[in-house]
Amino acid sequence: MKPTKNILDISPWEIKTAWVLRSLIILTIVWHTYHGAWLYSLLCLLALVLIIIPPFLAKTNKVNIPVEIELVVLWWLVADMTFGRLLGLYQTSIWYDKIIHLGNSGLFGLIAFLAIYALKMTGQLQTGYFINLLAIALLTLGLGAFWEILEYITDLIFKEGAQGSPLMSPLNDTMWDLILDGLGGLVGGIIGSWYMKSSKRSLARWGTFMNIVSRRVTYE
Repeated sequence: MKPTKNILDISPWEIKTAWVLRSLIILTIVWHTYHGAWLYSLLCLLALVLIIIPPFLAKTNKVNIPVEIELVVLWWLVADMTFGRLLGLYQTSIWYDKIIHLGNSGLFGLIAFLAIYALKMTGQLQTGYFINLLAIALLTLGLGAFWEILEYITDLIFKEGAQGSPLMSPLNDTMWDLILDGLGGLVGGIIGSWYMKSSKRSLARWGTFMNIVSRRVTYE
């Protein structure tokens, strides 16, 4: 009789792909550090830490972040920090800046949705669909505003010109970025809701992670 495949089992190609993506992120960190872009190196490092925290805390590979989400994170890092900043696409195309910023906001919205969903799974949050979307949108706006503050501080200290674009003043550029943050939060919430609802393995992984961590906290 053929053994039943566990929904949490990870195929070899997923493991290999995950480590390839993580290696590319590490190379991006080295590249930014070499060019003195310490803020962007730190952001890459934080993204890498977020990816490896779940299996590290649970001490099992059954709660790895799904490969498709790692692909989104890698796209964000490469498109924003490598292509946009190191290759100068932000300075040559106003629309590249806005498209990538919308993608970043969508990623923030997805992360916000996963956080809210994890709270709901553990019974820490009892809210309905529309309240969840509102929370995701507001959290995404908060993350976007924090990012704009970081860009402002970077401009003051390192004179990197992170704010503003070829056709927009820094104020207009910031306002449009925040508008896109709101739209991205809505898009991220919708996509995250669909993904978490349709992916049984993702649901199982997050549920397993939260159960393992909850038990350890209780025992301690």
